[in-house]
Amino acid sequence: MNLSRRLFLHSGLMTGAALAVAPKVFAEPILPGWHVGYSNAPAAGYPQAEMKLVRGKAPAGLTGTLYRNGPAHFKHGDAYATHWFDGDGMVQRIAIGEGKAVHSGKFVDTQKRRIEMAAGKFLAPGFGTVGDPSYPVGSSDDVNPGNISVMMSGGELLALWEAGSPYRMDPVTLETKGLKSFRNDLKGMPFLAHPKREPDGRVWGLAISNRKIGIYNINPDGSTKSFGMVDIGASHYMHDWAMTERKLIILCQPWIQTKNIPPFIDGFVWKPEEGMKYLIVDKDDLTKTRWAQGPARSFYHTGAAWEESDGTIRLDAAFYPQPILGTGGGADEIRGKYSGDSVSSKLTMATIPVSGDVTMVETNIAGDFPQVDPRRHGLARKLTTMITGSVEGQPGGSALAVQDWSSGKVQIHDFGAEYMVEEFLFTPKGSGAAETDSWLIGTAINTKLQRSEVHVFDAGHVDAGPVAVWQAGYAWPLGFHGTWAGA
Repeated sequence: MNLSRRLFLHSGLMTGAALAVAPKVFAEPILPGWHVGYSNAPAAGYPQAEMKLVRGKAPAGLTGTLYRNGPAHFKHGDAYATHWFDGDGMVQRIAIGEGKAVHSGKFVDTQKRRIEMAAGKFLAPGFGTVGDPSYPVGSSDDVNPGNISVMMSGGELLALWEAGSPYRMDPVTLETKGLKSFRNDLKGMPFLAHPKREPDGRVWGLAISNRKIGIYNINPDGSTKSFGMVDIGASHYMHDWAMTERKLIILCQPWIQTKNIPPFIDGFVWKPEEGMKYLIVDKDDLTKTRWAQGPARSFYHTGAAWEESDGTIRLDAAFYPQPILGTGGGADEIRGKYSGDSVSSKLTMATIPVSGDVTMVETNIAGDFPQVDPRRHGLARKLTTMITGSVEGQPGGSALAVQDWSSGKVQIHDFGAEYMVEEFLFTPKGSGAAETDSWLIGTAINTKLQRSEVHVFDAGHVDAGPVAVWQAGYAWPLGFHGTWAGA
């Protein structure tokens, strides 16, 4: 599966060369239907447009807004982006209520986008992009595409990237309001794109700074409760992490930065002999830490973790045997080519004992984008949903799976060969509802009709198919991550 992502970027020495482009002689090739997921979105974005209910009935009580973020600009003239992860971020907004779904979308108005759009070409260095030496880099925010995820904080919608500050956006109009600093002395401090929210609304977030990790604790109103640093010993590639009720778990995969060069990913070396190291940090006292050792794995996304009464930690994630999507990742897809993936991940449960080595149990679910009930981040639970499935000759996933860890049962809905499926989120039917008494809501591209769709499933009966499907009159590009904001 071609399902992954991630990045942060240190400003460093940039190198590059001008590329001479020969005049076109041959007609443009006919692009496959799935290429719509890697095509430029309109520069002005998508105005509000009501989607058509094409299947089922809108679930009673499902009221709120699904926000999603991802790269949506890949081509200037005849020049293509050199990595999928470096495309300009666009936030999609799907407002659901009174049986209707209304879509709109707008690019994050970043410094990078303004400069490149004015120049009409790609200039900034990035995850897999060397960049042009003329591009001005004073800090990581100068190259921030704002393209990975979104979160609500203190009434603001924040567009997140790995290596820079969040961008503030209006949650209704999607107007960009500038960079977000969680505290005056933290201006320019990165904020990792996978924050974790406590049941009381507090948010934990990480910042990557070479061999040190910054730890944010954000109040429900968006103010900063605390910030501290821990040393992880080396500059490990990091995109996601996990927490329990009392602990933060920082997974240090053996994909380690040895050089600070553009493109960012070229500075990393895979060292499987070091295995995966797990740093467990006490939430109440960041100086209280311990390490656990596990087998070598690469990953982009965790599900979540919990701690049992004896201190044992359970953590699920989509683990790969080695890294994927290095330099050039997604470059073929942007051009309408796909030759298949050589490496896939498996949904895996890792057990971290109080002492001793970490053990792992793999499932048969190959894929990525694991998600859990947001009310149970850090708490014992039984369900994880994940995108799975594949179609020959087409990137991305084609099915939705739900793993029940308590029973071992797996439910799968196969969308079919004409779909590319994106991340699905748990949306509880009520504050006290069980995990299975939730909706799963997410997006997919119908490649035959060239239209994006919103699908809603009953989390306890995914194999019965969607209970409701709304369809747009067009398709927007594939995204990475999103959030659900209830009414």
